[in-house]
Amino acid sequence: MFKIKEMNLYKTTDRFLNNYNHLKRILKREPSIEEISQIDQLHYNGIEAVEEAIIKTKIKKNSLVLDIGSGIGGPARYIASKTNSTLYAIEIQKELNDIAKKLTLTYKLNKFIHHIAADILTFNFKELKFDSIVSWLALYHIPNRKKLLKNLYKLLNVNGYIYVEDFYLKKKLISDEKINLSKKFHANHLVEFKYYQNELINNKFEILEFTDMSEDWTKFTKSRLEKFKKNYNKYIQINNKVTTDNVLSFYELAYELLSNEVLGGIRYVAKKK
Repeated sequence: MFKIKEMNLYKTTDRFLNNYNHLKRILKREPSIEEISQIDQLHYNGIEAVEEAIIKTKIKKNSLVLDIGSGIGGPARYIASKTNSTLYAIEIQKELNDIAKKLTLTYKLNKFIHHIAADILTFNFKELKFDSIVSWLALYHIPNRKKLLKNLYKLLNVNGYIYVEDFYLKKKLISDEKINLSKKFHANHLVEFKYYQNELINNKFEILEFTDMSEDWTKFTKSRLEKFKKNYNKYIQINNKVTTDNVLSFYELAYELLSNEVLGGIRYVAKKK
């Protein structure tokens, strides 16, 4: 299996702090949580998608929330700032987790958020049980779906919620295409729409919502790509050409996969019975 650093999106991670510092210089002050969302929300539709998770999983002040594949901590910080809930944010890439911790400390949200650099399949949460589990564009990276869902079920309180945005497979792939997707998109578990539903049902989750986001995400990735190309020279000045080309290449790939209907998008809410 290829390492996640094979993805062009993560080959150069120093760009996150470069972009943050650039925004800070332009504003001549600390960016607000909303303003930094253009940098620290690595999924689609930014804080709008995080608001959905807060509402749909009923996150409030006393909630204990687990964020899987938490990246540089954008969703966790937004949730904490809006709800004062307690979050455990687990991220397999140490470089991203280190940036997340730095930014969380900057925004004085460290009393609400526990950042963990670890693999969700192997990390021991001991006796912790969560009211909500959230994840954006991360679960398709994880190869052992059976073990993952078993872990998530165990980690949830009874009547606890799970909110996930993820990819599903729209087009049958030959072996070489699967290898290419694994390397460039770190796609290690891609199944068809109905099969995805059945995995949840077979692991005792009650599906409350299951929405096809393919059209929405195709529009988003197209708009993101066009905006990035328009600001290409500016991004080179903030970072460098190698970093900028890596991100551009990944944005092109994401749009290509969605627009050519190789992949589709899913947003779902489920509950532990």
